[in-house]
Amino acid sequence: MTRAPAGTEKSPPEAVLKPRRRLPAAWLIPAAALVLAVYLGSQAWVRRGVSVVVRLVEGHGLKAGDDVRYRGITVGEVQAVYLAEQLDGVVVEARLSAQADRLARAGSRFWVVRPRLGVGGIEGLETLIGPRYLAVLPGQGQPQRRFVGLSEPPVVEAFEPGDLEIILSSDRLGTLGPGAPVTYRQVRVGTVVSVGLRSDAGSVEARVHVGKAYVQLIRQGTRFWMTGGLEAKIGLGGFSLELESLASLLAGGVALATPPDAGKVVHTGHRFALEPEPPDGWVDWQPLTVIGSSLLPAGASRPNPLRAKLAWRQGRFISRARTRQGWVLPTTEGLLGPADLLLANDKADRETIELEVAGRLLPLTAEPVWTDGGLAMVRAGVKAPPWPADRWRRPKEPEDCLAMGDPTAAPLPLAAALLSAAGGVWNVDPAVSVDESWHGACVVARADGDLIGLLLVEDDTVRVALLPKR
Repeated sequence: MTRAPAGTEKSPPEAVLKPRRRLPAAWLIPAAALVLAVYLGSQAWVRRGVSVVVRLVEGHGLKAGDDVRYRGITVGEVQAVYLAEQLDGVVVEARLSAQADRLARAGSRFWVVRPRLGVGGIEGLETLIGPRYLAVLPGQGQPQRRFVGLSEPPVVEAFEPGDLEIILSSDRLGTLGPGAPVTYRQVRVGTVVSVGLRSDAGSVEARVHVGKAYVQLIRQGTRFWMTGGLEAKIGLGGFSLELESLASLLAGGVALATPPDAGKVVHTGHRFALEPEPPDGWVDWQPLTVIGSSLLPAGASRPNPLRAKLAWRQGRFISRARTRQGWVLPTTEGLLGPADLLLANDKADRETIELEVAGRLLPLTAEPVWTDGGLAMVRAGVKAPPWPADRWRRPKEPEDCLAMGDPTAAPLPLAAALLSAAGGVWNVDPAVSVDESWHGACVVARADGDLIGLLLVEDDTVRVALLPKR
């Protein structure tokens, strides 16, 4: 074996260890503080909202730090108030909160709320001892940042689809002014939006807004006349003063009446003559027009249920008087209502049962036409306009609807999200406050105004009993 020369042997390789570099622990605290600062800054940037600039004719004491409010809720803050460059107005810079950025859109209206005597009474009463504030109503256009504010609050806050605008023409202004009420039998159905001379100065014209709930009243033959002020009468009975309303005293007013043969419903822009005096015999006019609700589609009529009371005596040895009240609806097929209101109780003394509907006693001797899911239909001679058979249906799933009981009261909205289907009924969420006075109220769909069921209120349970399939 041949050996390598001495001194030529290679030594084995040696590992070289390099120390691992570590971030000193002292740097962790500044790094965490930086991350936190970036996070808080981003959140502040997101929540900072949007800035708007509103140009007003007068500031009315508005100052930096005052609120911007919508529907009584603070949605922003006034940042600065200063004179315009041409000294012809006031510029207000305000910042809206992030949740209220949708208020800054084309068509939004801004005005300063201050104490003033208006048609509805004293407006802005809270600003007598508190600061002024900037009020806003949202528009429907594209995002916008610069606005021209209103000198006075808007007469009509919102114009809804189905509303009607007409023009009234008169040879004199009288006491009529913006905000004046338009009434039908002293019930307010509209508002005078503006008053001014016609373009040729030949007459005075008033623009009138009528809510869609009362559009059916305004027909080709409808008559309008001025009201307002005080009317004094001296006769054998003494001295008397007649006043239509406080609103008509302040800003005048317009009354209307519709004869039975008034023709078709008019469209926006229709012109009427504004007469100085009411027509003869208008009180006796019965137009037989069914008005609707502002929550229903335009032209949809609302049902007019009748108040009913079932009375009986119950008990074999100790007899007790019992009663149950609710609403029933006349239809083309009979009287529709809750079964416990139209059918005799098994434990009741049948000779003592009395059903009273709209002030009339009705017998309960005949068998019902049908019963289904807590509802019943009976034959009854009630003199009232019946609900047509082609205006009711059975829905497939919960939908937005309205409960209507007292014809003179506002309907009760029932959102689909608060209704749960259970067989032939919809259970109403307990969060909806409904008392026993709504028992038997008609439930109509907001989509088309069709009758879909009745409201049943039993103890603490509220249900919508759906109509049977036809």
